[in-house]
Amino acid sequence: MEGPEFVNSLKLQALVREMDTSMRKHRSLKTSDFAEYRKKLSEENEILYDQFPTICEMHLQGKLDQTFFEMLKLRRQIEKKEITEDEASKLIGQKLFDRFVGPVVNNTPAPEKPISYGEYYEQFNKKE
Repeated sequence: MEGPEFVNSLKLQALVREMDTSMRKHRSLKTSDFAEYRKKLSEENEILYDQFPTICEMHLQGKLDQTFFEMLKLRRQIEKKEITEDEASKLIGQKLFDRFVGPVVNNTPAPEKPISYGEYYEQFNKKE
């Protein structure tokens, strides 16, 4: 039995985009038969579903946002050995602190809400 395929940051982004295609293809099932919708998406996006269930679930629920792309960027930097996992972890921790804890504890203004997944890709469509 083979182990799971290694998925780098670019492949992960491509897998999420493939799930977009599946979501559009089966969108009529989303409201009429959500269980069947979920089943079709899991079958058509097996690698994403099996290896990245949290990302798959967040995308299914429409909860992916700019944070996903920021983390992909950090993963890409780790893969290119531009930063270490520890450095990336500290950057993420600081960003989450600034976003959720700082405004409550330090009474600082909350940073802008991250743009949605759809808005992120819309930026590129406008440039073309």
